[in-house]
Parts: sequence; C-alpha cells; structure tokens
Amino acid sequence: MDSASEEKSEGTSEGSAGSVRKLGIVSCAVYLVVLCVFCVRFSVLPGPEFLVLCFLIYALYAKWAQHFVRDWAPFVVLFLAFEAMRNIPIGTLGVVHYTVLANVELRIFGTIPTLVLQQFYRSVFLDYLGAFLYSLHFIIPTVFAFILWKYSPKNYWKYVCALLVLSYSALVTALLYPTAPPWLTPPLHGFSLPAARVLFQVDAEIGVPVYRTVFDFVQANAYAAFPSLHAAYPWLVSLYAIKIKRVKALPILVLPVGVWFSAVYLGEHYVIDLFGGVAYSTCAFFLSERLLSRFSLSGVKSWFKGFVSNRARASE
Repeated sequence: MDSASEEKSEGTSEGSAGSVRKLGIVSCAVYLVVLCVFCVRFSVLPGPEFLVLCFLIYALYAKWAQHFVRDWAPFVVLFLAFEAMRNIPIGTLGVVHYTVLANVELRIFGTIPTLVLQQFYRSVFLDYLGAFLYSLHFIIPTVFAFILWKYSPKNYWKYVCALLVLSYSALVTALLYPTAPPWLTPPLHGFSLPAARVLFQVDAEIGVPVYRTVFDFVQANAYAAFPSLHAAYPWLVSLYAIKIKRVKALPILVLPVGVWFSAVYLGEHYVIDLFGGVAYSTCAFFLSERLLSRFSLSGVKSWFKGFVSNRARASE
C-alpha cells in the first residue's frame, strides 16, 4: 500500500515538473511572439537584454530565478557597460586609418578578397545567406552563455570572463587605432574601392530597412573594423564547445567559418580583421582558462559580485 502511494506521488511530482517545464517553454514562445510584434509595430530592435529577459521567464517557471539573477546580473551589468562605451565617438583618441588594412591585404594576397568575392561570386543566394549568418553575431554569444550556465556552470564563468576580456580589449583597440571597413575605404591603387555594402542592398531588395535599422539602433562604430568581433565571438563559442564536447563539437566550426565568409563577402570586414578577431579571441580564451583555473568557482562569483556592487556604489 505504501509503495503504491509512493509510486503515485513520484509520478505526480514528475508530471508536475514536466508541466512546469512545458509552461516555461510556452511562456518564452509567447514572449518572443509578443516581442516580435512590438518590435515591428514600434520599429524597435531587440538586443541581448531581451534574450536575457526571455531566459529569466523560463528560469522563473523552472524555479531557478534566484540562481539565475545571482549568476547573470554581473554579466548583464558589465555587458551593458560595454555597450554604453561603444557610443564613444571613434576617432577622438586616434586618427582613422582608411587604407592601412587594404594595403596589408594587397601585400599578403596581391588583391583584396572582398572585391574578388563581390565581383566574381556575387549572387542573390549568397547575399541572403551572408546576411543571415552575419546576423547570428547578435544572438549566438548570449544563447551559448545560457546553455553553459544551465549545463556547465564552471565553464559559464570562464566563458563570461573571456567574452568580457575580448569585448573590452577590442573596444580599446578600436578607440586607440580606428580603422575603416572595405565599404568605407577610398579608391586605392586602381582597385574599385569602396566595396559594396551588401547588407543595405539586401534591405533594398526586401523593401524593409532591416539592417539599416539594426545599425542605427545599436549605433555600431563604423571605424571599429579591427579586430572583428564578428570573427571573435563565434570562434570563442567554438573554443568552449570543443573544450567541453571535444570531437563531438567539431561541426560547430561551420558557425565561425560561415560568419567569417559573410563578413568579408558583405564588405563589412577585411580578412585581416578576421585574423585579429581570432587572435584576440584565442588570447582571451587562454587567459581566462589560465587565470580562473587558479581560483575556485565561488571565488570567481564573489569577484564579479564585488565588482558590480562597487560600480553601483561609485555611480551613486
């Protein structure tokens, strides 16, 4: 009798847990639909903070809310601070270098890969494919952070540290040594620069200024070509995925390769920018792994919390 009642209670608890998970997923889906309608209606572009809010809704229904807020608050605060710092006018600390990257590519490749791709391989299919892959830059880092937070907390903190080190070091580089992308480079040595900015041409083809609105909303710095964060972020994601899953994670390399191709093809970055992004990302990965391996997970958490609380007190 007792065993039967225990089995019944276990089945009931499992069923309620399953219902909670389903409710969390449905709530996130409804939120995303409402968000899309809101953004279209009021011409607002959702940023990473909207994704974090979606994850929070799921965490509330899964009874992880306190744990989620505790672990994500430092990441969100520091990342929002980074986004705010990106609004610093590029060129205030250094002269914009319009042709340096183009000259480097000419010396290495004898040509400019962006122009080769646009002149000989341009197609409507590649335009749309490149635009889609390029857009993943705004989503993948945050989604991957949530996956690590849920399934590999230790690597979540290392990934967050690496992501922040990467982002801030790239920002400092762009402020001190601003560089122009291919679509802003003036004619050089007989080459038909500037390159076409394919993203805005895609806007014209679909009749909706999607990417122009995106760039206006995030106020992306036009002179922050080097190093390329579009190259750095997916490479950092790949490094941690391969670290955790090893050979099973190798298919994820399709992501950075696709984004790298799109960045060059669309005229947003030189190949040299990609090399810089990969180098910065790799250095941030090893720096985070080496430094945080010497500290316990609780020590890393307390450092983040202390940093955020100190910043909050300083702003008061």
